[in-house]
Amino acid sequence: MLSQKELQEILYESLVELGLTENERGLYTLSLSLGPATLTKLAEIMGMPRPNVYKVIEGLESKGLAKFSERKKFARTFIVEAPTTITELLRHKHEKITRFCTRVTHAMPDLLAMYSQGELPTTIKVLQGTDAYLNVFYQILDEEKTCIDFCGSVQDYLEFLPQADQERWTKKRVARGTRVRVLSLPSQETERIASVAQQQLREIKYLPPDKKFETAFQLFGNKVVVWQPRAPLALLIEDQYIVKMLRMLFETMWEHAEKNKTVQTQRATP
Repeated sequence: MLSQKELQEILYESLVELGLTENERGLYTLSLSLGPATLTKLAEIMGMPRPNVYKVIEGLESKGLAKFSERKKFARTFIVEAPTTITELLRHKHEKITRFCTRVTHAMPDLLAMYSQGELPTTIKVLQGTDAYLNVFYQILDEEKTCIDFCGSVQDYLEFLPQADQERWTKKRVARGTRVRVLSLPSQETERIASVAQQQLREIKYLPPDKKFETAFQLFGNKVVVWQPRAPLALLIEDQYIVKMLRMLFETMWEHAEKNKTVQTQRATP
């Protein structure tokens, strides 16, 4: 069983989460244990003028935690709603925030398109570890809805990412109708994703096979992420000029890259 102190802490944090003022929290807590009381008695206990107490009561009513004004005049004693109402209000707030968050997430690519960095400083984040790697991996879908451009070693990129996350990410991307252009070194893994390219809204072209490297970069929204799967480490760069330059480089390489290539030899096992 919870102690009185623990109960008070839970009640206090819940009322803060619902946006109650200090006086509203005080009156709710007092009334909860005091029971029905007249306005005069509440003013005396709280050490406040009656008009001020009435304003606090109105605040609780507006938040759904009291119904004082609806009572008949001969029964104008004040009492707050039961604590179960707090749970109901918190659940409603959570559902509202979840819906709003979903709407903002879906609108994020369009909101970012409105954003002009201008003279703001470049933002560069160094992300290390699997969790940070996966967070930015999913961030790409939140910030780009039209087309994602990838350039680099598909083989090394996919070897690091868990298979379940690869499949979840692709399924989510396809459901949103977001295409991806892949400019990759030839490899068995590239051939595998090329075999289902059409179903997965993916177009693939190949870099010269003699250009060997293990990293990759990905362009989305107004950002670029540079992947280094061996660390693992990722650089997330937000700079409209750097992104513009890399997009121009990507488009130039894309224009001259080969569309079909068959890998003749297996990739050497390290």
